[in-house]
Amino acid sequence: MIGKDFWYDVLRSGAILGSVMALSRIVEMYLLAYSGLNMGSVSMWFLLEWVVAAAIFIWLLVRLSKRRAAATDSKYGYSYSVALAYILMVSMLAGVMVGVADTLFIGIMGYDAYIDGMVGRIDEMRALYASMNINSVDADFNEMASALRAAERPSMVSTVFSMFNTYVLTGGLLGLIIAGAVCRKPQVTIDKQDDNE
Repeated sequence: MIGKDFWYDVLRSGAILGSVMALSRIVEMYLLAYSGLNMGSVSMWFLLEWVVAAAIFIWLLVRLSKRRAAATDSKYGYSYSVALAYILMVSMLAGVMVGVADTLFIGIMGYDAYIDGMVGRIDEMRALYASMNINSVDADFNEMASALRAAERPSMVSTVFSMFNTYVLTGGLLGLIIAGAVCRKPQVTIDKQDDNE
């Protein structure tokens, strides 16, 4: 049964998941565009951060979904559709928060510095390929760098929409499994009367 407590739980859980994932996004953006680390170190730290963030995302979705299921009155049960809807709404809210955090972080750190940092990473990749005598992709790297420099700064709305879509898709796919694990049928209790009345 969906009541006020359900919507309160969606907001609270979405805020928890969104805060953690927003922090993860900020770390990723800093590593890629603003840190002074070389490409090898950035790759290692980025991969480690991504694996930890993915594990935390899944763990939080499972934990928050189990808590929501446990808070539901057993006589109503917790249907698969309600469990999936809960996960999708929590993921939506998290995506919105990540999009806002992404835009604010780049705004604070500087969009031009972000572009310079990303172009610098492309230059590092070009140098890496050149050191292996692979020059066939040089034109692709030049095109990527030019496209980055020519691109207009995305608005907060477009960034939020992009993150919203990403989190709905990811949360929805995971939710198909998690909802099946946490749903339960209504518990119907039948009062038994004494036969010897």
